Amino acid sequence: MVKPVKKPVVKGPSATDVDAKVDAHVDICAVRYEGIEREMRGMNARLKRIEAIFIGSAGAIILLLAHLALK
Repeated sequence: MVKPVKKPVVKGPSATDVDAKVDAHVDICAVRYEGIEREMRGMNARLKRIEAIFIGSAGAIILLLAHLALK
């Protein structure tokens, strides 16, 4: 008869430890995402300024071309 082999019992972290790690991770990610949101708002403002410059430039070019064409 073959004796059954006993597998060693491996103890991992407890549920409380895992829960604490997950909570810490959530807190860190919340801070990180706040920073990302702040940067995105700044980029959005810069893009709006660039868009306004492009629209103004395009309008000026169209008016200049219309003036030259009707001359």
